Formats: sequence, C-alpha cells, structure tokens
Amino acid sequence: MKALVYQGVNQKALEERAKPIIDASTDAIVRMTRTTICGTDLHILKGDVPTCLPDRGPSP
Repeated sequence: MKALVYQGVNQKALEERAKPIIDASTDAIVRMTRTTICGTDLHILKGDVPTCLPDRGPSP
C-alpha cells in the first residue's frame, strides 16, 4: 500500500509499505476512501514537533 512518510523537516515521501494484518481479535483493518491533513500534520512537517522522528508512517 502507499503511505505518506515523514522524512524530516520539510521532507516527505510517498512509499510502498506492507499491507496491515490482523494480529489480535481486537484489531481491525479499515479502508480509507477519503482523508485530509490537519494543523498538527503541518506542524510536524515544519519540524515543530521534535518527538516525531523521521521515517514516521504506518507501522510495518
């Protein structure tokens, strides 16, 4: 699947990532048909959130 991954301040990449799997009975996989970006995402991209490290994206 495609994932937008944070690569560092003002850097992002569209990468191929593994499809999610169900590991536990409490897990769920949902299909996204639409999405948007929020202000926090923009702050992360600008580097305003130092706890968000590069290569941040969906869990493998």
